[in-house]
Amino acid sequence: MEQNKTVSIIIPCVNEEKNINRTLDELLDIAKNHKHNFEIIAINDGSTDNTWGVIKEYAGKYPEIKGISFMTNYGQSAAYTAGFEAAKGDYVVIASADLETPLESINKVIEFLDQGYDFVNTNRKGRWGKGGHAKKSSLANMVIAKISKVDVKDRGSGIKGMTKGIAKNLKLYGGMHRLIPDYASVYGPKMIEFDVDFKDRDYGESAYKGQKSPIKVVLDLMTLAFMLYFAKKPFRAMPGRLFGFTGAVVSGVGGLIAVYLLVLKIMGESIGNRPLLTLSVLLIIVGIQSMMMGLIGELMMRVYFESSGRKPYMIRETIN
Repeated sequence: MEQNKTVSIIIPCVNEEKNINRTLDELLDIAKNHKHNFEIIAINDGSTDNTWGVIKEYAGKYPEIKGISFMTNYGQSAAYTAGFEAAKGDYVVIASADLETPLESINKVIEFLDQGYDFVNTNRKGRWGKGGHAKKSSLANMVIAKISKVDVKDRGSGIKGMTKGIAKNLKLYGGMHRLIPDYASVYGPKMIEFDVDFKDRDYGESAYKGQKSPIKVVLDLMTLAFMLYFAKKPFRAMPGRLFGFTGAVVSGVGGLIAVYLLVLKIMGESIGNRPLLTLSVLLIIVGIQSMMMGLIGELMMRVYFESSGRKPYMIRETIN
């Protein structure tokens, strides 16, 4: 087993001045007694209290603590992304500043990563009890699992761990932080989930909580399904093939109608007032436009992969 890896701990926080000091103290204790090296990255997501002041104080005392302060509140996805980009560790672990999930579970997360797992999720036991909230959460997880084929019980848990490769390729926007295991599944990682204890926070309220409307949830799921399909197999449904084939079929139908009308015209019938003439012209134009969209889509896909440096694959290991 390899020793002395570096673990990057990412902590997004909003108005956590009464919690962030205890969080940092606990993480420093874990780091002090761990075989791996730690870097702790605290992201101040537009706090209006003294959260950033506490982070700066700790960063001044402990070189392993780094701080990032946003100009305003950009949300949890942006905070995670900033942490992923700043992280230098072989493993990346995300943790909540509210201490609802015991930070000592990070040790077990790292153990699983050392064993060869690429993504480790935690399940907060008793998070919703057995009431209506628990049923809603269970139903939501079942629907999401059907879409992503990722069977985890707690997508919103505050502690997750992953290898550097996955973290560096995760680009989160909007509400994508709620579905990190599912978006991470794009790279076919070896995943595991284990139970952790849960307790309500001692101070304040989470700035990241909030109920989403059913319409927004449906749109999020549609986006997830679309992104996973095209991200996992981007060249199976190439834009040129998808729109090109569709355009060819539509234009072909329009062309056949045009040929039929031409035969009628040759036979002496009037076709000027026939709705089929308008339909024929419309189908041919729409088909050509669809094929052009496919060509533009091909160019955009190549620009995306080549300009971003992102690969449509991820290598786990090489030899020689």
